[in-house]
Amino acid sequence: SPSKGIGQTWILEPIMPSTISMDQITMYSSIGAATVALSVAMPFAIMGIIGGMGFTAGGISAGSIAAGMMSAEAIASGGGVAAGGTVAVLQSIGASGLGAAGFAGAMGAGGVIGASGGRLATAVMGKSEEQKNEGTSSSSNTNMAYCNWRHWE
Repeated sequence: SPSKGIGQTWILEPIMPSTISMDQITMYSSIGAATVALSVAMPFAIMGIIGGMGFTAGGISAGSIAAGMMSAEAIASGGGVAAGGTVAVLQSIGASGLGAAGFAGAMGAGGVIGASGGRLATAVMGKSEEQKNEGTSSSSNTNMAYCNWRHWE
């Protein structure tokens, strides 16, 4: 008998679920579409929120949330707004946009939010499907491994 591992072949074989329903295909397609949509929309949403707070290309709008933030920061720091502080960064974004890194970060955040929301929806939908199918003899693939090591001699 050969020693362990010598002369043996191990193969990783995929094991796929026996069926996937049209409801599951629709759900996964919807999650993918929502993730892509949120990734694309997030930079624009962030710019809209920052602009809505009063950080605009023309400066900080009077009577806005931004003006209140600037006032509070000026009082806290003894009369000025610190370079690199929250108000300064938000005003820079409001005046010139997110930039490449900010745009990429916002898109990534949108993707994470979309995928997380989709996973949550999948978990909720899965539980309702299990409750609906309770008492039936249909087998479930929820705990099945998707690959398996097989030893060939």
